[in-house]
Amino acid sequence: MRKNILENTLIKNALVILYLSILALVGSYLFFERQISIVIGDFKNLIQVDVSKPSEDILSIGYAFKPDNYDPILFDYVTRSYLVDVYEGLVKIDDNLKIVPGLAVSWGMIDSLNWEFRLRPGVKFHDGKLLSVEDVIASIERAKNDNNSQLKNLLGIIQDVDSPSNGIIRIRTVSPDPLLLSKLAATFIHLKSTNDFSVPIGTGPYVFAFGNEGQVNLTFFEDYWGRKPKFWHVILKQISNRENRLLALEKRDVQLLVDVPPLAAVYPGSKYAEIEGSRPIVDSNIEIKSIPSLEVSFIIFDVENSILKNASIRDAIGMSLDQNVFVDLAFGFAKPVTQFVSNGVFGFNPDIKKITYDLDIARKKVEDAFSSSFEKIELTFDYPKNVEQIGQYILQQLKEIGIDIILNPLDELSLIEKIRSGKSEMYYLGWKSELGDASDFFENVVHSIDVERGFGLFNGNHYSNKEMDSLIENSRKNMDLGSRLKDYQQIMKVITSDDLIGVPLFESEKIIAHLKSIHFVPRVDGYVFPSEIN
Repeated sequence: MRKNILENTLIKNALVILYLSILALVGSYLFFERQISIVIGDFKNLIQVDVSKPSEDILSIGYAFKPDNYDPILFDYVTRSYLVDVYEGLVKIDDNLKIVPGLAVSWGMIDSLNWEFRLRPGVKFHDGKLLSVEDVIASIERAKNDNNSQLKNLLGIIQDVDSPSNGIIRIRTVSPDPLLLSKLAATFIHLKSTNDFSVPIGTGPYVFAFGNEGQVNLTFFEDYWGRKPKFWHVILKQISNRENRLLALEKRDVQLLVDVPPLAAVYPGSKYAEIEGSRPIVDSNIEIKSIPSLEVSFIIFDVENSILKNASIRDAIGMSLDQNVFVDLAFGFAKPVTQFVSNGVFGFNPDIKKITYDLDIARKKVEDAFSSSFEKIELTFDYPKNVEQIGQYILQQLKEIGIDIILNPLDELSLIEKIRSGKSEMYYLGWKSELGDASDFFENVVHSIDVERGFGLFNGNHYSNKEMDSLIENSRKNMDLGSRLKDYQQIMKVITSDDLIGVPLFESEKIIAHLKSIHFVPRVDGYVFPSEIN
């Protein structure tokens, strides 16, 4: 039974990660148009917006997507983007990925397994009810246990949550967890009595006022415990068509546009501006900003495959790919990477060098490895349908070094099923380090498959290294940041240099455009908090 639950969770979480990958710069809303279904909730007991407020108190933000569900136990980028100022956690992550107080004013460790949090007094939900310890306990338990929760894996480390006295929350973990605070920041607190989330009721600075097709309205919560935001009213607009998104910004229908296509953000006069279909924004009153997305895209090898088990072949494939091409495919809004997490993520190893691009050496490695063993060297490459340009480039480059590639574009679910089956010879994957830590990548992709203990849930490459497994497991409960970082950097060196499991390709960038009349600083995690905009 437990195994079935874990496997079901795997499918859901895998789709989340792939969805985040597909939302990267080489993803659908940047190069291609894509529609998502919109489910309109049964919006009842709506809070009325005071339309008499002056227009300068209204902020309008444009997105390419809109959630089809507002449940706080969902952890995908689209849903969270609409809820970040509606719900709150015990703690928060600030714009530099640092932990700061949220609904808890203070916290501390009683011992390595027990944490204590002191609730902020007088906090109200949007319906006027006071926040209670019962609400916190119920929210965490639901996020940890509900079959639909995308936070189950994160919170599985929690053994129990209770309250020894009024205003105090105690959390006991199964083993020491250095990432517990980051996980709690992702766990939104809701009313214990809530079972209908079509109209979210949280404690954040904005109340979910009403929604209709393509739009969600938020209004300032006047009983909010924290700092009052600049804008009284916020409109979140879904504009799925790329051209219409740009027109909305240029016509001032939105003041900030989150999902900006690269060809609209290129600088006039640059080499990318000459590409057919480019449409640079030239309005001098609009500012364009890009930031690293914390998401790295890469190829993973089946290390038990008769061809790929040869380390020289894996090295040759890495050397055959010019990372600058991927930057060009993203029209400059991506950057080369040396490893499977981006700089700034805990576990990044600054000593790892980029794989050298050299077709001649790569070709010789292949010839030396299989000069007489194979008449034809052929591999199948599995990848999401909407990154076809990447597939074509890999096909071209590997042919140059004597490897024939069969391209197999798949939809997200089929790709995940292929990876889970262990039958994918070589596949494309994107991974966003949502917690700012490499642990999730190591535990899910690098660790040997152990479903019962929650390891290797995305290990479709049959990689197994007992030394790495031991380092990963020890680091999972190591509260000493210095030694934990040292272990992570060792793991990263092994899988990128000593025993290559895949080829890091690029880190995508997130592009946002806004009117210069508002002051906006992008957050490292890529989310837009209306309450932080002036």
